[in-house]
Amino acid sequence: MTTTPREHDWTDDWTEEDWPDEDWPPPVLWGASPGCHCGCPGRAPGLEDDGPDDDLIYPVGTVLADGETALDVLLPLIGPERAGPATLWALLVDEDDRTLPVVIPLDDTPARPDAALASDLVAALALILAARAPGGGLVFAIVRRAGGDRGAVERGWEQVLTQACEERGVRLRGVCAVGRHRARVLRW
Repeated sequence: MTTTPREHDWTDDWTEEDWPDEDWPPPVLWGASPGCHCGCPGRAPGLEDDGPDDDLIYPVGTVLADGETALDVLLPLIGPERAGPATLWALLVDEDDRTLPVVIPLDDTPARPDAALASDLVAALALILAARAPGGGLVFAIVRRAGGDRGAVERGWEQVLTQACEERGVRLRGVCAVGRHRARVLRW
């Protein structure tokens, strides 16, 4: 969150005539293509990178080999929200730990870990994984302004998320704590 307005360069945004036809979106596989023309890990096949959001980081297909790589993907996605209100972020990965095009921030996360919320969230995400990426898993980021370390809030959320994943049979790939000035991997 910022209090300073920023200029936006609208030159790369689509005009109404540029919108895709009726058959949009094209069928897109969950995994990314092997490499991109710009050198990033890849992009979803069938999508171009000259649309209105081409300046955003698109980590689809990045292999999360370790917790540091997970933070490398999560921190730019979370961006200035690191200094915002408490939020729980969920990132989905496939069976090979490649990031999928699903990142879900849950605003207004309670400071006290909520087992029912964690269970409901994991149940919903389990349905997505079962349909689109069997054998996949979840990476969570517990984001709060004063967080980013192994505090009571982060440890509590790690515990309820771990329990929810175990109950639902979902692979928990990792849990990270992200704060305004620091970030760490709690579980990998």
